[in-house]
Amino acid sequence: MSETENTPRVVRERDVPMFGPGHDEEHYITVPIKQLYSLEGVGNVGVCYMQPGDETCVFAIETQDDGTAPHQYGPCDEFYYILEGEFTVWWGKTISEMDTAYVLQPGDCTYYPTGWKYKVKNTGDVPGRFFYFLTNPPGIVRRFD
Repeated sequence: MSETENTPRVVRERDVPMFGPGHDEEHYITVPIKQLYSLEGVGNVGVCYMQPGDETCVFAIETQDDGTAPHQYGPCDEFYYILEGEFTVWWGKTISEMDTAYVLQPGDCTYYPTGWKYKVKNTGDVPGRFFYFLTNPPGIVRRFD
């Protein structure tokens, strides 16, 4: 039996289709993204695009789904690196207490570990985009309302 060899590869952002609002209305996400690569059992990497004023829904990355966030990613971690624009991020343990907020500029990054809820808004006056990495350990059950 032969194994398929993994080899390095190049993914050009311009060659990856955009999906989400305005591009693929049947998809679950709340802002347009390009998923550049998915590594089975490791995670997904991509770029999120947001116009001024665009805001994501609240995401939960919790071990136990309490049902209060529109998207529950399960026990995982997420990382953002700001490429262009200005974003404000909020996080908290509950939706009603998402009172920690930071403004992020190009070159800034943020990390959300398991156990939090968060959302992002383009609070600048120009279109913005950020790189994301979302872990995907085996066995995670995700929910998208």
